[in-house]
Parts: sequence; structure tokens; C-alpha cells
Amino acid sequence: MSAAVAGARSVLFPGQGSQAVGMGAGLFERYPRLAERASDVLGYDLPRLCLEDPDGRLDDTRYTQPALYAVNALSYVDSLERGEPAGDYLLGHSLGEYNALHAAGAFDFETGLKLVAKRGELMARAENGAMLAVVGLGVADLRAFLAEHELTRLDLANINTDSQLVLSGDRAEIDRAQPLLDERRVRTARLKVSAAFHSRFMAPARDEFAAFLKGFRFGPLNATVIANLTARPYAEQDIAATLSEQIAGSVRWLESVRYLMRHASLDDCREVGERQVLTRMVKQIDATPEAPKVRPRLFCVAYAGGDERAYAGLAEHTDLDVVTLERPGHGKRISEPLLHDPVAIVDDLLGQLRGRLDAPFAVYGHSLGARLAFLLCHRLRAEGLPAPEHLYVSGESGPVIPSRERDTWRLPTDEFWAHLDRLGGLPAELRDHPDLMAFYERILRADFTALGAYAHPDAAPLDIPITAMNGAAEWFTRADVDAWQRESTRPLTTHLFPGDHFFIRDRWSALARIVGSGFAVT
Repeated sequence: MSAAVAGARSVLFPGQGSQAVGMGAGLFERYPRLAERASDVLGYDLPRLCLEDPDGRLDDTRYTQPALYAVNALSYVDSLERGEPAGDYLLGHSLGEYNALHAAGAFDFETGLKLVAKRGELMARAENGAMLAVVGLGVADLRAFLAEHELTRLDLANINTDSQLVLSGDRAEIDRAQPLLDERRVRTARLKVSAAFHSRFMAPARDEFAAFLKGFRFGPLNATVIANLTARPYAEQDIAATLSEQIAGSVRWLESVRYLMRHASLDDCREVGERQVLTRMVKQIDATPEAPKVRPRLFCVAYAGGDERAYAGLAEHTDLDVVTLERPGHGKRISEPLLHDPVAIVDDLLGQLRGRLDAPFAVYGHSLGARLAFLLCHRLRAEGLPAPEHLYVSGESGPVIPSRERDTWRLPTDEFWAHLDRLGGLPAELRDHPDLMAFYERILRADFTALGAYAHPDAAPLDIPITAMNGAAEWFTRADVDAWQRESTRPLTTHLFPGDHFFIRDRWSALARIVGSGFAVT
């Protein structure tokens, strides 16, 4: 077993799939008050469901999730009373993450029960989805298989080990994928679920759950809880956001266990419950040498006036290799002539990308940068270059809609600066330095001129997912944001944050979590 920080103990909590009739035997008798409280919260006899399942509901996710959460919680309490140590590091698989948070003090037993009951209810509403376990292929090979057969409506839901994965998505595509994998003698197994958990098809459940979580407050954590979504410890201020995103995000179990192995000895790791499925996966991961990790890249395109420092706050909150593509006449390229034509700008951006597409990558742009990033993705496709895994945009409507800022470059100087003040994002002290204002006006006007010259490409939609993020106080309507859906064959994901056009400067950690979750291990 691996050696790590001496004395650090860890506890694993299983998730859906570990349920079985008879689970909780002995626990409900030992903890009758907790069992009674659970039944009162849920509105049905929980011990009878777990021990007898007379109506065959234990595999229905609406009942599975609260039942497993309750049995896991009682098992953990029982282990502590029997003298087992509390965990310094806590890691749960999907639903089990709620038990990890409960054990760390984020919420009490009843609150956790309410959360998972709502989670199960919302996830059960999705239809026409399916999940398929795939054993024997790595992530890169499985992705290549999906691309080869144009299975564009399937996502990697679980990355459990180097060779144990789960696909999730459209039922018809699962039906098509399984025999194709069988032909390659790849082991597959259809999961007994009615919906595409941990995939883009859970977006409605994710959004409704995020609204539901606004009614809860979470306590400080007394142990390190590793999040499935990020494979990194929970940030206390992001508990609600991480829980909601987890519903539609991949379970990055492999990465989470590797993180655990770097911080705690597996000799002091135990799993709650009797089946020990997670323990077997951990042993398999521990026995497999970790391949050199390719650091994914996030290529960022700055907003009007922005330079290489525009996304420094994002870089501080993520392990991704954040590369800001700097335009001529900005920042370190200040001595180069400014460009006023978006086609010429995209040519320049493409030149910066060449030779740097040897790792998984995504593209992100804010405001003007969103339109330029979008055009850049089209140029990558036209040139036959590797496609990004994701396009992230913020502070901009769908590009088929003419920009509201398309005539800003025409404003006289006083009106120009007054308008920029209303947009926000400019340092107040700039007004005290007329020479600096004159210097930056030339740069800003060039960027706004490019925005005014934007022409929407007459081309087929991109075959990459798009995520659009905006501030609640911006001027965009829902229809403006939803117009991004026209630009991709994949379902659009949207996020609304408090704040104005430059909400990003107060939300770097949340943005980092969103862009980071778009990458899976390779």
C-alpha cells in the first residue's frame, strides 16, 4: 500500500449501486431514534424498506438515495461508538459524498436526509437516459471510440479506475454503443437506472437543486472532504454550488483517490458498510502506476482592453494551464500595431495556438473575447486542427445577435468614457491620469471597432459543448443567452451569477470549478 502523511486516516462512503435488501440490519435496532426521525422526514417506514423492500422500491433512485444515506450514516456512527477513529480525509462515491459532508459537520443527519431525498426526486424525473459500465478501456481510448462512431450524446459519468468507466446519456446511443463495444471484446454492463445520471442530461435537475439549496446553510468542515466534481477538497463557501454541479458532472473517483493517496496512508483507510466495493477499487488504483499527467490547457481570450493579466485570478484557482492569448498592441505586445478586424485578430490567435494543441484544451472568452473565442473554434475546425473539449463564454449574448456595443467605437471621447464607466471594469483612479486615458482609449477603441466589425459565420454549428455564464445584473435576456444553443450540436449549459458585466472578478473560484469540471483524466 502507498505511504503518505503519517497518522492521517481516511473513510470511504459508498454510493448508489451498493444497496441490497437487508441493509441496515442491526443498526435500526441500535439507533431507534434516528430510524424514527428518518421515517418521519421521509414519510414512509425506512427500516421496512431497507430490511424487507415489500414493494420493490429499493432500486428506485427516489428511495435508494435516502435509504443508502441513512444506512451509511448509521454505520459510521456505529463505527465511532465501537472505537474506530474519525476520518481526517473523507471521500464518498456520488451519493456517498453527502455522508462524507455529514461526517465532517456540514449538516446534521436530518438535513442530509432532506437533501438526498430532494436529489433523488429531481434525478428521477429525467427520461430516456441510460448508463453503461465499460471495463477494459482507458479514458482516451473510450473517447476515441465515441468520436469514431459519432456518439455525441454520451458523457463519461464515472471514471472509477484506469479501466473501469461508465457512460451516461441518450438511451438510443447507449443501445448503439453497447454492441459496438461488445464486437471489440470490451466488457460492458447496462446499469439498472432509468436516467442518465452525471451527464449533461441532468442539467434541469442540477439547476432546480441549486435553487433548493438556497434554503440551507452549511457548517464549517472539521475534516477534509474530497469532491467528486473536482477531485480536490471542498471549499466551505462552495458547498452548495459543488453539490448542485455534482449531479451533472463526472464522478472523478480515480483522480480523487490519487489525491487521497498523496495525503493519507491507505493502510489507515476504511470503508463504511459491508460490500467493500470502493476498497477494491482503491486497491486496484494503488496497484496501477500513475501515468505522467498531461496538464489540460485553457486558452483565454480577453475582453476589450484586456491583456495577459485579464485571467490571472482564474489561474490562481485552478490546476489547469491557463494561457491568455494576447492581442497585438496589448500588454507585452504593446509595441505591435493594433488590429481592428476580427478576422485578422483570429488569424493572430490561431498562430498562438499552433504547436500548443498537444494536450486536452478548452477555450474561454469574456465579452468581446467570447465572440473571438467562438470564431477561433470555427477556424480550428476549418483548418482541420484538434477541437477544444469545451467552449466557455461569459458576458455576451449568442453571437448571431448583433452586439449592443457594436457602435461604441463611434462615440466622442467624453461619451465613450462615460459609457465605459457604466459598463464597469475600469479602475477609478484612471480618471486622474489624462495621459493614461488617452493611451488606453486608443487600445479600447480598436477592440470596440473589431466588435462592431464582427460578422457571424455562415457555417454549421460546432460539435463541442458550450457553457454560457452571465451576471444577473447584465442587460441580456434569457433569449439572448439561449441563442448560444444555435451554435452547437450539444446541449447548452448556462450559469447565472450575482453581479454586473464584470461579475467574473468576484467569482474566480466558481468559474475555476466550472471550467475544471469540463476536463476528465486522460
